[in-house]
Amino acid sequence: MQDLSLHLLDIIENSAQAEARNIYVTIIINEKCNRLTMKVKDNGKGMDEETIDNAQQPFFTTKTSRKKKIGLGIPLFKQNAEQCDGSFSLKSKPNKGTALKAQFRLDHIDRMPLGNITDTILTSIIGHPTIDYTIEYRLLSKSGSKKFLFKTAEIRKELGDIPLDYPDVVTYIRENLCEGFESIYVKNY
Repeated sequence: MQDLSLHLLDIIENSAQAEARNIYVTIIINEKCNRLTMKVKDNGKGMDEETIDNAQQPFFTTKTSRKKKIGLGIPLFKQNAEQCDGSFSLKSKPNKGTALKAQFRLDHIDRMPLGNITDTILTSIIGHPTIDYTIEYRLLSKSGSKKFLFKTAEIRKELGDIPLDYPDVVTYIRENLCEGFESIYVKNY
């Protein structure tokens, strides 16, 4: 994968495949502690201990829609975090959901760029418009902190029966995400 947003897209897709109704994405850029943290939490099917262990191994997948079992998303994400003086954790409970956390040293030479988070989130919403997404993006810098919070549940409440993948709604969501993320960006992470 070329950037971290593609890892994020893969993890969100895993949550959707696990029949999550709510997906929470948190991205924290902490310049003070030199850390980039990405978290994804869902209320999907969850996993037992054996599946959690297997999911972190290459070539394991529970997806039945593929002829070939690839299963590299989580292991590569974990490897990328650990190679950048970071950490990775995957916690889950059957019928409760899953929580994933990857942390990277922000200034590590091998850390992938964050990538296009706006398009990643928008693609996820369009691909799974019945899921409620909560996106939190924070920048903790030496000069202060900034936060952007986006919730599809609030938009859904305003729209009534109009789906999130309706073209005018997609345009609105894109603009909202762009403005929110741009208000936080200080550097290109």
